[in-house]
Amino acid sequence: MAFDPERELSFSLSDGTPLCVRSIRPEDRDFITEAFRRLSPESRYFRFWTRVRELNPRLIEEICSPDQKDHVAWVARHQTRDDIPGVGGASFWRLKEDATAAEVSFTVADEFQGRGVATLLLAVLWEHAGSLGITRLVGHVLHENVAMRAWWDALGATEQEAPRHWLTTLVLDESLLEDNSAGSSLRARLTQVRACMNEENVLKD
Repeated sequence: MAFDPERELSFSLSDGTPLCVRSIRPEDRDFITEAFRRLSPESRYFRFWTRVRELNPRLIEEICSPDQKDHVAWVARHQTRDDIPGVGGASFWRLKEDATAAEVSFTVADEFQGRGVATLLLAVLWEHAGSLGITRLVGHVLHENVAMRAWWDALGATEQEAPRHWLTTLVLDESLLEDNSAGSSLRARLTQVRACMNEENVLKD
């Protein structure tokens, strides 16, 4: 079965937390706004590179209006906790100068960081990107965002240093993933996403 961006996918974190992962929709504006408001100052800084307190409504509009071709956006939500506006989100924009590459970004709620949410979202983006002919995901990571840099490095991404950040590039070739915990976790999630698209049972971590 081809990748279907309209599918809602069900997964569980390793601790049993049930998640629904789906494409972001225009009607998600309010909960996306609230989810960003709840982020810690550090998380907001790492995502936007500035000490923002509130997101510009125009940016919220852009985030919530993906065409799922050149601008792709997915969100992970808790299946049973309506008081949690969002567990995490990820998106990519196809590069105008290179249609086979896309710039990627991740946001994970502070209380869910370090629990594999970004890996799950990356697996969904990986499969979605592949269906669109995208072969590389490019990330911009601030020098001080040590955790994100370590994650990309553990996956086997290459780095190029810039004055304020690192430019990371991950080739979407499963055979190039590192043989370590990060690589194994992503491989497992890729298998689960593919199973979902083929209406097979989804396994936990």
